Amino acid sequence: MKQRKTRTLMGIILTLLMLIPVFQDSRPALLQRFEYDLYDIRLKHFAKREQDPRIVIVDVDEKSLAEQGRWPWNRAKLAQLLDQLFDHYGVAIAGFDMVFSEADSSIDLEQLATLLLEADQIPDLQRILQQLNPDQRLAAAIRERPVVLGYSFDRSDRQLQAGDPGIAVAHSSPLLDQQPIPRASGIIASVDGLHSQQAYSGFFDNPMVDSDGVYRRVPMLQMYQGQYYPSLSLAIWLALFDERQVIPEFEADLFGDHQALVSISAGGQKIPVDSSAAMLVPYRGGKGSFPYISATDVMNGLAEPAQLNGAIVLIGTSAAGLLDLRVTPVSSRYPGVEVHANILSGLLDNRIFSEPDYTVAVEIMQLLISGILLSVLIPRSSVTSSTLITLGWAACLTAFNLYAWQSLYWVLPLGYTLFLVLLLYLFQQTTGYFFETRNVKQLAGQFGHYIPPEVVRELGRQEEGVHLSGENRDMTIFFSDIRGFTRISEQLTPQQLTRMMNIYLTEMTHIIHQQHGTVDKYIGDAVMAFWGAPLKDDDHARHGLDAALAMLQQLPIVNQRLVAEGLPEVEIGIGLHAGIMSVGNMGSEFRMAYTVMGDAVNLASRLEGLTRFYGCPLLVSGELCERLPGYLYRQIDRVQVKGRLEPVELFQPISVANTEDADLAERVASFNQGVALYREQQWASARERFQQWLTHAPSDSVATIYLQRIAELEQNSPGKEWHAVFSHQLK
Repeated sequence: MKQRKTRTLMGIILTLLMLIPVFQDSRPALLQRFEYDLYDIRLKHFAKREQDPRIVIVDVDEKSLAEQGRWPWNRAKLAQLLDQLFDHYGVAIAGFDMVFSEADSSIDLEQLATLLLEADQIPDLQRILQQLNPDQRLAAAIRERPVVLGYSFDRSDRQLQAGDPGIAVAHSSPLLDQQPIPRASGIIASVDGLHSQQAYSGFFDNPMVDSDGVYRRVPMLQMYQGQYYPSLSLAIWLALFDERQVIPEFEADLFGDHQALVSISAGGQKIPVDSSAAMLVPYRGGKGSFPYISATDVMNGLAEPAQLNGAIVLIGTSAAGLLDLRVTPVSSRYPGVEVHANILSGLLDNRIFSEPDYTVAVEIMQLLISGILLSVLIPRSSVTSSTLITLGWAACLTAFNLYAWQSLYWVLPLGYTLFLVLLLYLFQQTTGYFFETRNVKQLAGQFGHYIPPEVVRELGRQEEGVHLSGENRDMTIFFSDIRGFTRISEQLTPQQLTRMMNIYLTEMTHIIHQQHGTVDKYIGDAVMAFWGAPLKDDDHARHGLDAALAMLQQLPIVNQRLVAEGLPEVEIGIGLHAGIMSVGNMGSEFRMAYTVMGDAVNLASRLEGLTRFYGCPLLVSGELCERLPGYLYRQIDRVQVKGRLEPVELFQPISVANTEDADLAERVASFNQGVALYREQQWASARERFQQWLTHAPSDSVATIYLQRIAELEQNSPGKEWHAVFSHQLK
């Protein structure tokens, strides 16, 4: 019990120590990587794996470069691309996942030839030059259309200032400025000729790539020069609804000491974000989750109109040398343009994974419940049961986590809790093994010479421990003694006597151990043993009797060994009784012994002494005989022994019933009938039965005793009040 409490307390302390990194938000890197891996597994397993036709990627691919020329194209071609998308195909909106940070000074020769042929219609050269300006041509194509330009923020010490980010979607405020939103020191945006103050634009860089280099989250806002600007996907979302501002929403954190950003409202939808304004990318699947159309097919009018009509278009690149690849949970080579497409798809479906603002509280509760549950149950369970409990609890945690993921779009931490579950399991099993090993060593020191090793091991596994302080218990007690030992010992040298006792006691003790008995002590040539302690044994009476019968069967073999070594043969007497007795560590301050005491012990000792008087090698009490009816018994006598007022029935076990021949069973039954007739004072009939027994066993002392008693009682009638009890009070 004390060891279980110690293991439980140690498990709870370990759990509390594991909580510290959660409060400090400083989990070990390896465990954080494990959490990332579990997130990736869930994302890939529950991915939709089907294309979203509402968002189309117009791709500057190898085919486009082969037909339209090398990149970068003259921006007049991009203007032609936009004209086709809006005028011919009727797209809803177009976003550029690219930046035009430098002016385009190239000339489109085809356009120049056309203008020269029409020179008589153009009043001056200045107008020709204006029409040849590719930036103005692209700016004209962008103007009055829902087109979103991309740009990249710079966080280096160079503080680059190329272009303008456009309109801020949130202004500086005390609450917003307190949030750990990424802050930029510079910008690389499109040239002013392309970017008007009313145009939509958004950043496509990601300063929040996870520590393992994987794109799992993207900031929706970044701060630049005291204002907050949107990501490319958020800017496209705002442009769809013709909105210019987002509304940040805050809630008190777990400890209530400050307000944390939890979402931003845009386009009539609340977008869950973390305090850094970052959103988990709701990946639909691997590369190709959205339709791709070659840019040159759009420019040449060869694209399928049904694919583009009303679609959200993202213009990106996949040609060799231009490929914008990212490492994502679903692929290690994932087009960056599809990251924006996944965000827009998630917004359209309102399928945004998020970490609730009470995520830390959920994780703390998971850790506490796991720690307390396993710390309490594992020390009280076997290895198999504790393994099943641990696996079951881990399955429950995983099932709850997957339910929250799939049904509520909640991303709840799981890896750190599973690590604690595994750690507690290994810790509890290790400490359990340590305590069990120590217990076995202690028990071996106390019982190793008296009980078999397998019983010692079983004692070490007992959940309730061993009561050494003393208790009353129903047990079987055994005494055996070598007859005539004093005479034998006088004939032997000390060395011969030691050798004889070693051979005899080794064989007898081995039989006791085989029957799960405990050797209490050796008293010279006597052996005292018991069954039912320290390990409880519901079948202790049978084990004790089987041991006694086995000893008698083994004794001839022992005598053969003794004779072979020039030692005398031995005969033994055994007394056996079952009843309630006290068992425990008993003794003095100087010496303690695990032993038994009580009336039942004294009776067993008396039975062993009476074997000499009756000439029987084994005597058992009537109480033990009643418990084991499956044996063949010869009824010996009804006696009164020293220290006990109530008469005791004596029986001699012959064998297990039905294992001997029928003739022996009949003779035993006849003898027992003779005892019954004797007690009924039918002397003649009783004499006849005992004489019949002597014809088969002429040296039997019991039958001879009864014949002597009958002769005396016939001369002196005992009267009607006679109870046929023979007194051994002086023995």
